[in-house]
Amino acid sequence: MPFVDWFWIWLVLAALLYVGEMLTTTLFLLPFGVGATVALLANIFGVDIWLQWLLFIAVSIIALVALRPAARRLTARAAQEKSGVDRLIGMTGTIIAGNAPSGENRAQVGREIWNVTTESGSVLAVDTPIRVLRVDGAHLIVEKVE
Repeated sequence: MPFVDWFWIWLVLAALLYVGEMLTTTLFLLPFGVGATVALLANIFGVDIWLQWLLFIAVSIIALVALRPAARRLTARAAQEKSGVDRLIGMTGTIIAGNAPSGENRAQVGREIWNVTTESGSVLAVDTPIRVLRVDGAHLIVEKVE
């Protein structure tokens, strides 16, 4: 293939890999984008195609190995972050209203107000500190904090 064809192939491949990395943010495609960029630079300097491929593979592997610890830290942190109602588990709050006809209390947890019940079904007094044990539909199951 002529010089221009491989130039464009490496350029488009590098661009696609960088865009793919921006969309996934897993640091998996980035090393291959770096490898394609090095191969593109080798192409610009007139290096043979077999050496361009060798550079692409070698740089990609080296960059992949070098970025694995950072990728593990990123994915471990993302896995630990709770979202939705799961973020409420373990949070503390305060009973703001009690003795509802249904036997529920109302509590403020963070900036939100929730219907809460204890596991035993007991009604807690107003201003009692509580901790969220789990979420059951639109209700929080809580325990009194001593």
